[in-house]
Amino acid sequence: MQAENKTIAAPFHKGVNFTNWLEYRPAEQIERDMFTKKDFENAVSLGCDVIRIPIHFERMCFEEDGYKIPDKIVSIMDDIAAWSAELKLYVIFDFHNRTDAASFTPPDVEKVLNPVWMQIAERYKDASDYLVYELMNEPHGIEIETWNAIIYRLHGLIRSIDRKHYLIVGGADWNSTAAMKTLPDFQDERIIYNFHFYEPHTFTHQGAGWANMQRVRNIPFPYDPDKMPELPENPTETERRCFEEYPKKGTIEAVEAFFDEYAVFSRERKAPVFCGEFGCSTICVGQEERVFWYKTVTDLLDQKGIARTSWDYYGGFGIFRDGHGNFPEDLNRELCEAMGFTVPNV
Repeated sequence: MQAENKTIAAPFHKGVNFTNWLEYRPAEQIERDMFTKKDFENAVSLGCDVIRIPIHFERMCFEEDGYKIPDKIVSIMDDIAAWSAELKLYVIFDFHNRTDAASFTPPDVEKVLNPVWMQIAERYKDASDYLVYELMNEPHGIEIETWNAIIYRLHGLIRSIDRKHYLIVGGADWNSTAAMKTLPDFQDERIIYNFHFYEPHTFTHQGAGWANMQRVRNIPFPYDPDKMPELPENPTETERRCFEEYPKKGTIEAVEAFFDEYAVFSRERKAPVFCGEFGCSTICVGQEERVFWYKTVTDLLDQKGIARTSWDYYGGFGIFRDGHGNFPEDLNRELCEAMGFTVPNV
């Protein structure tokens, strides 16, 4: 019997996001071999049993041709599906989107969501069980009730074609926990509820221009009033809010409390809960504090039995010392070990 303080288990446990590959650019600018089968094999050697692939379909699929997924992207997805089956590695096709501070999810997003997912469902309905569909990443700037109606209809469309594969669903307000709790009960044994975790945001995103936090720097974790910097001169609303909220949100107790509610929700819905993104930027955070944050968060996820994919593999939130490099010699070994990965010997 599963412990009452744990969630219902997902079919996978831990992995990473392969980011900046199929994102942000139209299909003709995508570098096909940015990730290869070898990268997926390397992830398996770390102990990953799941990889999340953000795909920015809105930059690739257009109304004038019925939102057809370009042949180049379909070919890459076919390769990924084949590697997934061969390596027995779960792979999540994530309908990704703009998430900078100025972005929002349009109320008519169904015009692209529906045709894209109908193409995917039809193409992969007989593919291996290791493929997973994430219906949309971080909807935001859209009313919760509007989003819940959209995702309910989308679920029905996909299930009219493909009843085999797990579907990952997330709530509005950036996949927030509160919005997740309002999602429909889909009465589907292959549903996984999704949330993202970057708390305390003031710490994990300090220095990040895309979050309007470029002047928020030298923030310690956990909160220590003796180590806090001064509020920037002529502070913006974002900067003022960061400093006002941090004494409460920046404690280890606040981070721990965030995860306490998932076991109850998971067992009420009779469905797994999944942390599809979590991470801490390297922009202004030192190695020791960053490793401590990841250790704290992954230990809590493990305690609750919550599957996870960190953001990201390469990049500013990644597991390589300089954001990129050769595997395995350039891995941030201390960070990887804190996250529960097994780092191969060089």
